[in-house]
Amino acid sequence: MTQQGTDVSWALRDLVESIPEIRFALVASSDGKAITSYGAEDPDDVDRFAAVVAGLQALAQPVAEQFPKYAGNLRLAMIEVDGGHLFVVRAGIETYLGVLAREGLDQGLLGHQMRDLARRMGELLGTTARLEEHSG
Repeated sequence: MTQQGTDVSWALRDLVESIPEIRFALVASSDGKAITSYGAEDPDDVDRFAAVVAGLQALAQPVAEQFPKYAGNLRLAMIEVDGGHLFVVRAGIETYLGVLAREGLDQGLLGHQMRDLARRMGELLGTTARLEEHSG
């Protein structure tokens, strides 16, 4: 499913296939629309997951803003439940990368790969990737 001119589903495929615990991944807009996805068994899951990603980022962003010393930008939101995890990172302006994964994955590895992919996707989708502050 691609709703914008640039298809980045290949990038999602690479991510999903590189970590066996990932169930599926998608890029969603902040209003809950799926831009592209990979790995979902049911097309309805894509729409539901896009809405969840948008909702989670909408809830997490005000929390991030409580840390103005650190720029107040959402870097990663995660929900852990019995059986797995949901991860969300900002991929660009009003664009988010979401991953649904089973238990047992290396969370640090996934977080690193998601942040790297999100930076690249911001460029691919024609949006500006989020700026990160580096400690010196």
